[in-house]
Amino acid sequence: MILKTYDGSLFIFIFLTLNSITIITGQNFWKINSLEQDQVKPKEDKIVWCTITPEELQKCRNFSMANERDQILVGYKTIKIECVQASNKKECMEWLDEEKATMTTLDAGAVFAGGRYHSLVPIAQEVLEGGFNYYYAVAVIKTGTLSYVNSLRQLRGIKACFAGVETFAGWILPINTLLNEGGMDIIDCNNHVKSAINYFGPSCAVNCLTDQYNPIGDNSDKLCQLCVGKIPGGRCTDSDPYAGYEGAFRCLLEAGEVAFMKHNTIPELLNGLEFGGLTLNNFELLCKDGSRRPIGEYLSCNWGKVPSDAVVVSSAVSFDERLKLQRFLQRFAERYPKTHRNTTQSIFGNPNEPNRNVNDQSNNPYATDQNYNNNNNNRFKRQDYGEYNPYTRNDDNRNQNTNDAYNPYTRNDGGVNVNDPSNPYTRNDDTNPYTNNQNNNDAFNRDPYTINRDQFGVNIDPYGNNDNRNNYNPYSSDTESPYGHFPNKTHNVTYYEVFDLFESSPRYGIHLNLMFQDSARAIIPIAENQQTYTNFLGESLEIIMGIRTCPVGRMTLCVTSDAEKNKCVKMRTALKAQLMKPEMECYKGHSQIHCMQAIRAGTADVTVLDASDVYTAGLNYDLVPFISEVYNLEEPEYYVVAVGKESDPSTELTYLKNKNTCHGGINTAAGWVYPLAFMISNGWIRPYGCNSIRAAAEYFSKSCVPGAISTEYNTGVPYDNMCDLCHGASFRYCRRDASEDYYGHTGAFRCLVEGGGHVAFVKHTTVTENTGGKKREWWTRDNLNDDYELLCPDGTRAEINEYTKCNLGKVKANAIVTRGGYGYNETHINAYINLFLYAQTFYGRKFADEFSFSMFSSPPPYADLIFQDATTQLKIIPPNKRHYSDYLGSDFMRARRIVDCHAGSVSIKVTLLAAVPMIVLAFLL
Repeated sequence: MILKTYDGSLFIFIFLTLNSITIITGQNFWKINSLEQDQVKPKEDKIVWCTITPEELQKCRNFSMANERDQILVGYKTIKIECVQASNKKECMEWLDEEKATMTTLDAGAVFAGGRYHSLVPIAQEVLEGGFNYYYAVAVIKTGTLSYVNSLRQLRGIKACFAGVETFAGWILPINTLLNEGGMDIIDCNNHVKSAINYFGPSCAVNCLTDQYNPIGDNSDKLCQLCVGKIPGGRCTDSDPYAGYEGAFRCLLEAGEVAFMKHNTIPELLNGLEFGGLTLNNFELLCKDGSRRPIGEYLSCNWGKVPSDAVVVSSAVSFDERLKLQRFLQRFAERYPKTHRNTTQSIFGNPNEPNRNVNDQSNNPYATDQNYNNNNNNRFKRQDYGEYNPYTRNDDNRNQNTNDAYNPYTRNDGGVNVNDPSNPYTRNDDTNPYTNNQNNNDAFNRDPYTINRDQFGVNIDPYGNNDNRNNYNPYSSDTESPYGHFPNKTHNVTYYEVFDLFESSPRYGIHLNLMFQDSARAIIPIAENQQTYTNFLGESLEIIMGIRTCPVGRMTLCVTSDAEKNKCVKMRTALKAQLMKPEMECYKGHSQIHCMQAIRAGTADVTVLDASDVYTAGLNYDLVPFISEVYNLEEPEYYVVAVGKESDPSTELTYLKNKNTCHGGINTAAGWVYPLAFMISNGWIRPYGCNSIRAAAEYFSKSCVPGAISTEYNTGVPYDNMCDLCHGASFRYCRRDASEDYYGHTGAFRCLVEGGGHVAFVKHTTVTENTGGKKREWWTRDNLNDDYELLCPDGTRAEINEYTKCNLGKVKANAIVTRGGYGYNETHINAYINLFLYAQTFYGRKFADEFSFSMFSSPPPYADLIFQDATTQLKIIPPNKRHYSDYLGSDFMRARRIVDCHAGSVSIKVTLLAAVPMIVLAFLL
């Protein structure tokens, strides 16, 4: 029995041991094979390039196929290029921001827009002929025209051609120059397009009517009158024939008098196919001093320097990934350099020089048989990119036995020299796949620890460039030639037409600068600490901000509570994010009266007031209303209503004696002036002259009237029962601001709901705003419209939505006020109006979340902070209605005199003072 047990245990031990050996061997086998597979097939990344035209899309696809053919490596990875087409650069920016695309190139002006509004960052920059990373902005006219223009100020009223509103040389620099030196007036602090509309005559500036540059929709079409787009919806957009620098030149030829463009635009175009009959002598430069210069003298006659175009990606791309993309871009530029040397720089030499390469041979891209080094066996074939479509396999049409270094489908198991260093794609199953090929595209396609055995352990940059390149010719190397072939030791080599990263016309049509500028010669990486739009633009950023200058530097908004101050700070941040001018600041006063005093003294500039406070501000402090709120009525006004509970039928408006009442605040229009004036004028309350506070205190049992015991609003005897229902704690008790829970329209309704009130005096939208589950506060839960009714002046009741026939009268909406009288400044008022109108365009939504700001909503548990939550829009008050009495109307003026003993005192004093000189004069006569 013991022996059997021992045999069984031994069998189990042997079985488990063999299984373990098998598993370990299998794991090692798969690890080895997996490693071999990874080494044989490099890892592949992907770039999605955003293009904006069909021609640019075609070039991008050719670029993708050339890259797939050549399998360019950085470190151990290749990259796959995909191409997408957007309608314009703005859509490209949005796609990059949404990670639908990886990169695109942007003009310096667009780099600002992309960085500021779409979180894009520049990672590489184009280098132009001569090693420069900038070009010059110039103004071009036709030779012999505009003879009367001898200074920039005389450009007013002429017909101008712009490349586009966001282009640096074609818009930003000219407009900034004219604002500073040409007498252009600032018409709109937040829309420089309006300044150009006011300055120029009929012109063409594409995109001037888009939402981005016409946010409130009041731009005229003056800057689109010369545009000629015929496509529906394409006129005066990027689809217009006059769009871009080429379009600006075409506009100058056909319709305009001056065009703003880059210094090399005209030479490039005249060397192309479209404008063969023109010469440089047909055009001249207009200098800032009013003089003229030939096109080639742009160094002494330009409007400023402009950074060359940049390649941008999303800021969400990691720095390691950006480094990899930078190396790929460099390798692309080195692998597919500019091979045509008779480009736009012909202004420095003979413009009729034939198109030849550095070996003095023809550079005709369509030649089918060209000889190099007088060797007839070396042929140059035009590249048929369709042959290298990775999704196309046609073995009948493809020669798979060729010794072609560019054919990724070549397989020859014995007919080629496997040690030929010029053929990285040759495969021979009998040879070592890890051939030590010193002529591989990338020097690090080997074990990094065998590259330099003498320095084992040194941290090697896998993205570094160890190419043995000539310092004077960055496009040459031991393994690559600018003509698109590897130097092959064999005598019979087939040459393929090279893909040129910086070529556009005539290969892809008549348009220039597809994907990259045709004048570019290289792509250089941007240092990590410079990869923001601000650092990249440098001094050019001042020019961009210069067209957004405003004659009014700041606007200080006065608020009365901590909650309003917090909202004001958020509003300031939101406006600053959109570069709104003038810059907004916040000031906290301890009451509305204090804000009025601060505005008159210049400490603050504006505040938002109830209609009754507008009366006080105008009467006592010479403030004027200039913008009013609009609710759900056509005009900036609302109905004053009395609200009672449906479950309390005994309460009626004609007899409220000993009832508990809820008011929005002392001397507020809906909460005090209209209700008290109505009851006093109808004889239901003893008036005590015009002392409405005493009348209410003796008529009502308990109330909440925020501010009733404040010496600023009640200069007489305080009545404590006017605050008995109020809810505020400590110093907040019965305060006339948002720190008191029962302040304002919503506060008065809350007093009715939970505070023991029988009636609340509010505006007609208040009940609907706080019932039916529209708010999350606990006191609003389970409240329905049907739970409340309107108390009508005739003693009857009505449904909540019947406020047009059951109300105490109409009153003007809350208004924004500023200095009047001797402090009235129309320029400042127009700037304030402009800021608020743009603010509501961007932030006038009704509902906000944690990631956005809304002017017309308040965070719980507050309501009606700064602006009423019921506000739908802001409306400008006409200048002839900006006196407080004209704005408020006669009904309110009469109601205020009934409830306020001091309502007309100042006016009476002014009248008497004005009458004294007349009496004296009459006596003397």
